[in-house]
Amino acid sequence: MLATGALITALLALASGLVLVAAADPGRQMPDEGREHVPEGAAVRYGHYPPTSGPHWPNWAPWNVYTEQVSPERWVHNLEHGGIVILYRCDTPCPSLVQQLQGVFRTFPRSKWGHVKLVIAPDRSLRTRLAILAWTWIDEMEEFDRERLLRFYRTRVDRGPEDVP
Repeated sequence: MLATGALITALLALASGLVLVAAADPGRQMPDEGREHVPEGAAVRYGHYPPTSGPHWPNWAPWNVYTEQVSPERWVHNLEHGGIVILYRCDTPCPSLVQQLQGVFRTFPRSKWGHVKLVIAPDRSLRTRLAILAWTWIDEMEEFDRERLLRFYRTRVDRGPEDVP
């Protein structure tokens, strides 16, 4: 009976540790859809939206905050380079959210390459208000949460399959 109690206690401790590890790991992992370069302008059909990997154009988007939608075929290349993409959906103008996201770009830590590896852009196709993406990782949210975005960024920046600026 004592051995059974000790075993149950050990299993509960192990399970608690696994829950803590999972809680500390921001976002959820997505399937790897490859990283083939396709001709500039070619349309790509992704297995899920927004994509976190897959075929993409050979030219990536400069790290920046955009006011117009950026094609996923472009920013998937940024993900391949270890960059982070934050997409947002505004059904009506949302200047305060845009200001918060501009603040993120200005204040997030620099990557090992010396610059903030972020592309931030609106996306009318999102199911949620915000999505933060890295190579094969996504975290979706309905409200701006700077700490959650920062935790994801710090955990995933510079971790794409190509270690380049």
